[in-house]
Amino acid sequence: MKVIIMDIDHTSMETAGRAIALEGGEFLRTVNRLSAQVEQFIPYFGNPSSDEAARLFRQGEEGQAGFDQAYEDLSKALTNLGEAYKVIGSAVVSMSKNVKAADLASMIDKNAFVQDLFEFAGRKNDEIPVPTTPVERT
Repeated sequence: MKVIIMDIDHTSMETAGRAIALEGGEFLRTVNRLSAQVEQFIPYFGNPSSDEAARLFRQGEEGQAGFDQAYEDLSKALTNLGEAYKVIGSAVVSMSKNVKAADLASMIDKNAFVQDLFEFAGRKNDEIPVPTTPVERT
């Protein structure tokens, strides 16, 4: 069995994760801007309560979605996509931190000197021995 060791550059991985999350925010701002522009035109698509053509276009017919439902579905999908970017970016940063912590734990297990240092750091304060031999001045 061949063991593959992967070197990870945690700095670039965490930077990439943050960049992915930022892209999600930028994506959402762009979607919101474009959505606001489209919404200005919706009143010109007719009044579904008084116009049959507008009702068919906006509300659909016979199980087929109209513009309003399609627009709502698209808006929701785009919002979910932007949020996914943010979550994926955060997950990449977390993954890097978890691997870094696992690497440290692995190093402690494999390196006796490092393990001794950790044990020494975790010890309770010992009493300081005081010499009991009397000292004579000459």
